[in-house]
Amino acid sequence: MSKFSEDVARYRSMGHSGRHLWLNPAVWAITIYRLGNWLYSANPFILIRIPLKIIYFFAYMFSEVVMEMCLDPQATIGGGLYIAHIGGVHINPQAIIGSNCDIAHRVTIGASAMGRKGAPILGDRVYIGTGATLVGKIKIGSGAKIAANTLVMSNIPDGATVMGVPGRIIMRAPKPVESPAQPVAETTDAK
Repeated sequence: MSKFSEDVARYRSMGHSGRHLWLNPAVWAITIYRLGNWLYSANPFILIRIPLKIIYFFAYMFSEVVMEMCLDPQATIGGGLYIAHIGGVHINPQAIIGSNCDIAHRVTIGASAMGRKGAPILGDRVYIGTGATLVGKIKIGSGAKIAANTLVMSNIPDGATVMGVPGRIIMRAPKPVESPAQPVAETTDAK
């Protein structure tokens, strides 16, 4: 439940509050994912698990069919997930997504074709623009930005910005500036 609290806090920090927060379909999709993930990973007592699985099944079907949101309960998603708009978001069961990531609509995070196994691993604070597709066993570094309609099939370093089909790095994170070593001041005693 702490991850769900982080999700809600993230939406509140983005200006959503009160009725607008709780009627936001993206928040409902994340709520359904968190319930399914909890049922999948915690495996609660059978008298709790069976009714919740029935409720989850219908909620998941509603999310997938009506809202077009397929957030697989087996995927690992960190707290603070922000989905700007509903529609067309698909996250593979093997995907790992870090904390405080932003995902726009029409985004696919999935396995590659032709039988190759593995799904993307995203670091923290990753932004994925509208219509972007991330496929294969790749790693996206923390703070990376994926532009709209970008196809990413290779690893992306921390803080890089990627654009195009196939995705190319158009900007890298600035390297930290090291300050030159300060010479030790010699003190002389006046005699």
